[in-house]
Amino acid sequence: MRHMGQQFALQDYRSEGELLGSARQQGHRARDQRRRAILTRTVQLDVIPRLLTAHNAPLQAPPVLVVDPTHVQELVGLVLSRGEPAAVAFVESMREQGAGAEEIYLDLLAPAARRLGVMWDEDECDFTEVTVGLWRLQSAMRELSPSFLDQPTQRTDGPCILLVPLPGESHTFGLSMVYEFFRRAGWNAWSGPVADSADMTAMVRGEHVDVVGFSLSCDERLETVYSEIRAVRRASRNPCLSVMVGGPPFASNPLLAAQLGADGTATDGRQAVAQAQALVEDSRARS
Repeated sequence: MRHMGQQFALQDYRSEGELLGSARQQGHRARDQRRRAILTRTVQLDVIPRLLTAHNAPLQAPPVLVVDPTHVQELVGLVLSRGEPAAVAFVESMREQGAGAEEIYLDLLAPAARRLGVMWDEDECDFTEVTVGLWRLQSAMRELSPSFLDQPTQRTDGPCILLVPLPGESHTFGLSMVYEFFRRAGWNAWSGPVADSADMTAMVRGEHVDVVGFSLSCDERLETVYSEIRAVRRASRNPCLSVMVGGPPFASNPLLAAQLGADGTATDGRQAVAQAQALVEDSRARS
């Protein structure tokens, strides 16, 4: 009897243990189900809407710095007083803040050069200060040049242009900038000083040149421009040679270009490329 009682007691303990174990398992399952339900609800109500919003949101463009006259004024002050490193650093900071290379060329460097010319005309600075200031601007442009020329237009038949200052001209910053625009547009461009008229005529006589561009900084040598245009036309190996002129005298009075026998003029590098391309296409259509 005692043995049977012990068996019943063991069975009771076993039954109670099994019941407790079963209860614990059910409790764990219930908690797991609650956790899954909470997680599912969180994903449905919070995570998924956030992902959809992020996917459909428009991409934010990086901020672009707009070049304005205050930047031009600051750069002019730097090239006149602080030296080349300060000017180069200023231009680089503009680029880092989002200003495009072309905008820096057209809206910062070119106006700064023009401002130096006005200051010279109005005796606010002398010839040496202007020359040094333009040299510093050219150094800044040279540092920016790789970015500006990063994606040139690819051409298989790029026309040829010679960009030269009138013999004796010392200020060539504007011409250097125009040269950069032609290079980026895929033209076969050459720019540099020529010693005299004989050098210029020898160049157009020896090579097929589509366009010659003359640069003039003041209106005191207009007769010389007229003579040079006639000389290159007579000597040119290309009977359909086009001639362009540029510089302050033509910016203030574009009609001077035709009066001196040129085919066109432009106020900046971008316009110069468009004008020259139109002249070449017109010449080819007539030939």
